[in-house]
Amino acid sequence: MTTINDATLDETTDLGLVGRNYSGYGQIVNENFVKLLENFSNTSPPAKPVTGELWYNSATKQLNVCYDGSNFKSLAGLHVQSSEPTFNQSTTGDLWWNTASQQLFGFNGQAYELVGPSISSVSDAYWINSDQTDKNDVNSVNPVLIAEISSYPVATVSNADLFLPTAASVLNENWSNGIQKGITLAGCDAKGSSAANGYYFWGTAVESLTCNTTTSITVATTTSNGTFYVALSDHTDGSTKLYTSSTGISYSSGVLNTVASSARYADLAERYEADNEYTTGTVLIIGGSKEVTTTNQRASTAVAGVVSENPAYRMNSEAGTDKTHPYIALKGRVLCRVVGNVLKGDLLVTSTRPGYAEVYQTGDSPLAVIGCALSDFIGENGTVEIKV
Repeated sequence: MTTINDATLDETTDLGLVGRNYSGYGQIVNENFVKLLENFSNTSPPAKPVTGELWYNSATKQLNVCYDGSNFKSLAGLHVQSSEPTFNQSTTGDLWWNTASQQLFGFNGQAYELVGPSISSVSDAYWINSDQTDKNDVNSVNPVLIAEISSYPVATVSNADLFLPTAASVLNENWSNGIQKGITLAGCDAKGSSAANGYYFWGTAVESLTCNTTTSITVATTTSNGTFYVALSDHTDGSTKLYTSSTGISYSSGVLNTVASSARYADLAERYEADNEYTTGTVLIIGGSKEVTTTNQRASTAVAGVVSENPAYRMNSEAGTDKTHPYIALKGRVLCRVVGNVLKGDLLVTSTRPGYAEVYQTGDSPLAVIGCALSDFIGENGTVEIKV
């Protein structure tokens, strides 16, 4: 509460409070009325606000309210219409209720993003969130995403282990065999795709195509751990037969067996852990803080090999990535960085320039040889194809 003495003007708030017999009080009162009408319109907030005071920010075109006696909080605008408000009508935080789809959107400064509900009144396909109770454990509630098309559930996504939906659930009829962690399609056995119902989800490695040595193909769930023969097709479409042979390609106990094989690229390589990221053709030696590194020692007998770009055969492939564990060519053709002139047939060793090779010289150890040049190179530095 403020006490105002006679013939005085109190300015402790943004409105001028006039005492009795104050000269010129009419102008002060009129100014107060105008300020209230325009909500203290300005680019900066009122200097002496009180809780609940309104301020219209003329810069952002937003109405703000003083919520604690000193700080202002903006009040977002609300648009109710069937079409998206134009950019110049919107400010960050504005809300738009789409009367066509019956959905709420929020403006992020660039565009309107959906707030909810996720289901549009005009959508034929959508995802909905649902908490599903386990039939065998009423205290177990599992969050599930349900994909619906024209209000008919067709798939579920869950992170819970196998559970059965209750009789009251909308999923009970088509998921009577249970909902499994990952994706479960309507009508499927949750332990795998159902051939009987015609639903397949490839990539689960539960059901696979197998074929015999005659002309037919069957779909079956494999339970044994024997040897399996890989089926091949001589056509690019799916309308022809698959072929296999007990003397062809087979897979058993993690080992692929073939009579012969071919590859598009020309070297055999293995991954080694490197102390840095190295590009194709870089010459590396055994050493450094990891397994391989570069060297400035000429004709080093610790040479590991050359970084390969596209190995035909890749050993130790799961050891890491090309950045941390580059492939080093052990045999075959590969590009190699070199310094100085190189002639076809020259043997190459490490050079004093790290990562590069140079021509072998009399007296160098045969153990230092990286490979043999397959073409000429004349210049200061570059690359040449070599045989490792």
